[in-house]
Amino acid sequence: MRKVETLRKRYLALLSEKKEMERKIERQELEIAQLEKELAQLRIDNEFLRVAHTVPDNPEAVGQLKKQVTKMVRDIDRCIKQLNA
Repeated sequence: MRKVETLRKRYLALLSEKKEMERKIERQELEIAQLEKELAQLRIDNEFLRVAHTVPDNPEAVGQLKKQVTKMVRDIDRCIKQLNA
């Protein structure tokens, strides 16, 4: 009987530990998701600043810059859709 009781206690302890680990994993997954969002935003900000500091004076280059900005906006929209999915 003692062995059964010992095994039962050990089982309950392991079950409790498993549940705690599952909660920890869930918290870490939420933190990872938040950090990924932040990273994506920082990359967008970085790209925007990089482009903003290279604004050219000639009309041909301005047209190219508009195309880059349009592409960035599409990328941002795509990222937002992925985050909301």
